[in-house]
Amino acid sequence: MSKLKTVKPKKEKIRKERSPKNRKGLATFASVLVVAVACAALLMWALPNLPVKPQTEQPISYQGVVEMWNVESFEGGVGSREGWLTNRAAKFEAGNKGLFVHVTTLSVEQVETKLAEGQTFDMICFSRGVGNLVKEQLTAYTGSVGAIKDNYLISGQLEGSLYAVPIYSGAYCLFARTEQLSEDRLLSDALTAKFTRKIGKNTIELQPLVTGFTPYNSPLSALALSGGKGKASVSEDVTQYQAYEKFVANQTAVTLLGTQRDMYRLSQRESNGKIDKLAFAPLAGYTDLVQYVAISQTADDKAEACVEFIEYLTSDEAQRSLVNLSLFSVLDATFFTTDRYVECEGSLRSAYVPNVFGDADAIANQRKTAKATLNM
Repeated sequence: MSKLKTVKPKKEKIRKERSPKNRKGLATFASVLVVAVACAALLMWALPNLPVKPQTEQPISYQGVVEMWNVESFEGGVGSREGWLTNRAAKFEAGNKGLFVHVTTLSVEQVETKLAEGQTFDMICFSRGVGNLVKEQLTAYTGSVGAIKDNYLISGQLEGSLYAVPIYSGAYCLFARTEQLSEDRLLSDALTAKFTRKIGKNTIELQPLVTGFTPYNSPLSALALSGGKGKASVSEDVTQYQAYEKFVANQTAVTLLGTQRDMYRLSQRESNGKIDKLAFAPLAGYTDLVQYVAISQTADDKAEACVEFIEYLTSDEAQRSLVNLSLFSVLDATFFTTDRYVECEGSLRSAYVPNVFGDADAIANQRKTAKATLNM
């Protein structure tokens, strides 16, 4: 009897159907992949064709210390001029890693001693009187002068080339108590108006004018070139601060021929009720109260950094900050809002500025010419 062979049926492969959730995930992944590939392709095409953004402020290659001598030969306004230079240097250094501008303030006598000892500087900040001492050490300036006024630029030239770049300015002006001399007569009568005062049992007569001198300035030139007339009987031994003190004491002169420093001091007194109301007039014809910066012939690899720093000092940003010192910008711009300062600022646009490299003889002759002109 034959055995029956049992045949087992083949198991069918059961295909697992993907759930709707899985199908959705795959579709999303595929979409993201397509978008990513498209974006990558677009970037590869676009990047080489994008405009290159210009670098307007390239860091200076020199790294190290740039030495600046700062010589102040006339009164400022308010605050520290050395501090202003140091703060400007800090701003400049922030954009030039590894570069430092070191400011050292010196007297004229100290500069003479250092030069005699063979010491030198990379930059020097100075005014009239010092220019003649250092002119042989300087190199011509080749940087931008921006919006510096022409009458200032000419004063920094030697043999037709710019050697000294003006960075800030002072101004001459007249003051008198309105009870002694009215503002509309201040300029015309500055050298003639007298006033009699009674102090206790004593009667004193105030002379017309008092003014202060430095070894290098000529305040009477400002009066002469602004239309003043009369005999100038003034002592050249009086300093700028002594003239201010004499005027405040009200026992010497009716009128003070002062500067921007006096304008600050007297305005403070006036606002605090410590002096009577004042008449004021700016002297628009002349100023020698100007500070310059120049570069040494020995600056060598530092020369580019020196040029860049001078360009920064004469920029709108740096010049605008001079308002905080009550000093005037050398730019053809208006930064002040207070009336007296606005008047002075405007008057300096047309002022005659003498050459900063004038020697002692030139300054002495200018003083004589001023007195002769006033007395004509």
